[in-house]
Amino acid sequence: MSQPIYVIGIGHEGSTGLSPEARSRIAQAEVLAGGRRVLGFFPEFMGETIHVGANVPEVVAQLKACRAKRTVVVATGDPLFYGIGTALVAAFDKDELVFLPHVSSVQLAFARIRETWHDASIISLHGRPLESLGPLLAGRAAKIAVLTDRHNDPATIGRFVARHGAADDYTLWVAEDLGGASERVTQWSVESVQGAEFSPLNVVVLLRTSQPMPADAGPLLGIPDDRFAHRESRRGMITKREVRLMALAYLGLRPGEVLWDVGAGSGSVAIEAARLSAQLRVYAIEQSEPDLQNIRANIQAFGLANVEPVLGTAPDVLGELPAPEAVFIGGSGGRLEAIVTSAVERLRPGGRLVLNCITLETLTQGWSLLTRLNLNPQCTSVQLAHSQPLANLHALEPAAPIFILHGSKP
Repeated sequence: MSQPIYVIGIGHEGSTGLSPEARSRIAQAEVLAGGRRVLGFFPEFMGETIHVGANVPEVVAQLKACRAKRTVVVATGDPLFYGIGTALVAAFDKDELVFLPHVSSVQLAFARIRETWHDASIISLHGRPLESLGPLLAGRAAKIAVLTDRHNDPATIGRFVARHGAADDYTLWVAEDLGGASERVTQWSVESVQGAEFSPLNVVVLLRTSQPMPADAGPLLGIPDDRFAHRESRRGMITKREVRLMALAYLGLRPGEVLWDVGAGSGSVAIEAARLSAQLRVYAIEQSEPDLQNIRANIQAFGLANVEPVLGTAPDVLGELPAPEAVFIGGSGGRLEAIVTSAVERLRPGGRLVLNCITLETLTQGWSLLTRLNLNPQCTSVQLAHSQPLANLHALEPAAPIFILHGSKP
């Protein structure tokens, strides 16, 4: 008969901080799983031990093999807060698991600095790119708690904040060895923290000291065209705001998906899409080096970690990219048939393709291609006109019509 797995949170103070129920479950356990430091809190345990590290799939398999034994998993803090609880919930039926959490490190850090944390933004940089912090800095989040690792330490975070031009907007608190005898909680400026060293067990809290948003902050959706670095030309190398939003609607993006922005130009579609969800992975493909530099500048300006600029000619470089759930084609450089054919071949089942057409010839060719490739195309004609001064009056000045072709792969 299978036994429930007890998943118990523990603090830096060790077993003395556990509840009576948690101590009782560990005392009765036949199998005890945890990291080496955590297992060191229980030298008297004589049963079977499972060492937890980066080998989570292997640990899950070992735990499944112990279902007939009384098993306890011990993890620091709250196991369901960026902890092993995530993997266990995915691997076991929920009624097979019992959680006895400890206070999380983030909760303790805010308690130590006497700040509320229900209104904080929380991000883990443990094994994740430092650039993930960028969108929170760009939006000047009021409170940011950062779970660090040995690469993304407080000094590195301070340098990153400075590079984003937010050095005067934040003060940093570093909470080390929370709950232990060597606990230390200190306040730093962005500049001073860059030369300091800390215990590897730390949490960083950034508190905003300036106004909520920079004066030139853009909206959540529908970024004005003049906010983008882009190459000037007769038509302007940018997908205009209204057309951009319609294209995004037809792309139907969801968190976790991959988007290709082919012939990205300034990258306006890629940038606007990436801001919808940090879980989107966006690839901006552009063959022009000057345009690619503008894409990089826009990625930096909007503090995005989930847009990757790709220099090269489509479809040649498409084979190197992850298969997409959505493809936007803003420019083809005269290779429309090859690009569409290659993109549809890589597009996942149910994926969406959106093609912007300025000329009637592109519209005709695009419609024929999507029909032949069984994407059941539909077309939306967009005719925009904006008010412009006319003497002491105003008139509507029409822009060139745009045809948006869109279809889905069966």
